[in-house]
Amino acid sequence: MSLPVGDTAPGDIWRRLGNRVRARGPGAPDGYGDPQGALPLRRAICEYVRQSRSVICTPEQIVVTCGTQQGLYLAAQILLDAGDRAWVEDPAYPGVTALFTTALRDRQMVRVPVGDEGIDVDAGRMMAPDARAAFVTPSHQYPLGMPMSMAQRTALLGWAQAHNAWIVEDDYDSEMRYDGHPFPALQGQDPARVIYLGTFSKVLFPSLRLGYAIVPPALVGAFCGARILMDRHPPNADQYVLAQFMAEGHLARHLRRMRSLYAEKRRVVIDAVSRHIAAGLAELQPCDQGMHMVLWLRRGLDDRHIERLAQEAGVSVRALSPMYAAGHGRSGLILGLGGYGDRQVEQAVITLNQLLQTAQNLRR
Repeated sequence: MSLPVGDTAPGDIWRRLGNRVRARGPGAPDGYGDPQGALPLRRAICEYVRQSRSVICTPEQIVVTCGTQQGLYLAAQILLDAGDRAWVEDPAYPGVTALFTTALRDRQMVRVPVGDEGIDVDAGRMMAPDARAAFVTPSHQYPLGMPMSMAQRTALLGWAQAHNAWIVEDDYDSEMRYDGHPFPALQGQDPARVIYLGTFSKVLFPSLRLGYAIVPPALVGAFCGARILMDRHPPNADQYVLAQFMAEGHLARHLRRMRSLYAEKRRVVIDAVSRHIAAGLAELQPCDQGMHMVLWLRRGLDDRHIERLAQEAGVSVRALSPMYAAGHGRSGLILGLGGYGDRQVEQAVITLNQLLQTAQNLRR
């Protein structure tokens, strides 16, 4: 439900560019590509993040990835040695926590609580002052949605500088802000200490497995070397198509269209919840950015049970409590804004209210 909706997908333009680039351009079938990524795309990304996110970099600092998940894995593998500790937000994106519970079990994840201003740096200092890295979502905390305050950003950078630690900034959904101006990327405040991750899958289409890591110059070689061992290089043709898509201004126009459409989707969800969810059963977390919203459930309602019931009823929601450290979870549901029409959204909220009322009645 947090995926690009059908009427925003850039299908026709992408197909025309793809045919042109693949037929007689640099995207034609060829040998192995650059493991760092195609230079035209790195140049386009550099200009894009400089203008839109105040990121400070050169094309030589950009490593094209197959999405944010690969960027997270590369960062954790390169920045952390066996036995090292790393701060991870609590709650957090499951793709981050899964790294430390599966492939990188010899590195220790320290779950640092998130408050109204983002990650609690003071708590992190008490729990693991010697951590080697912090994995954070400053612009739009996943999954709760709030931006990290300037006070917490300053504190986080101060901790990293004092302890010679790294910050891994996942800047997902930063393009989707509906009110006011977004905070600039954390990377722009300390380019030598922040690894910045972005992706095109969420704003274009999920099957486009292209993202990017912007790393300090001293780490470029390590990222490229690890990348070669994984899959050698990103999909070659799609990189050149995307570079041309950006160079011709299509991405900027696409994002303006996306923001307008998702602002309306957000309004529809807020309106449906206010009209159809019974008072006292649940409430929406205020949020003015991103492609999902959080619906907090009344104390005592099991979000995992509600998720199962909703799936059986044909409603797609995601339980929030499993994204917390064990024993810390608060019950809530993630509601995506994309993929469904307005009438489908309203009917889904009506069905969800019925499930919540039934679950509440069974508790009495």
